[in-house]
Amino acid sequence: MEQLRIEVIDRAYAAILAAKTPAERIAMADSAHRAARTMIETRVRQLHPYWTDEQRRRECLRRLLGHGADRYPTSRR
Repeated sequence: MEQLRIEVIDRAYAAILAAKTPAERIAMADSAHRAARTMIETRVRQLHPYWTDEQRRRECLRRLLGHGADRYPTSRR
């Protein structure tokens, strides 16, 4: 069994985060998610330039959500 590793956040950074409003923290998480999604989409497009948009969307979902991606539709309506 893999050993659990817990990382401790720096106190100064923790103080900065604690001073933020809930809306600011949500905005930070949203920004990080958007950046990750953009990086994944760019990499998938580089690796598979001949795939259809549907195939690329499915792969991006798999990379973001793991095996749980199967529960989500891929087409954007």
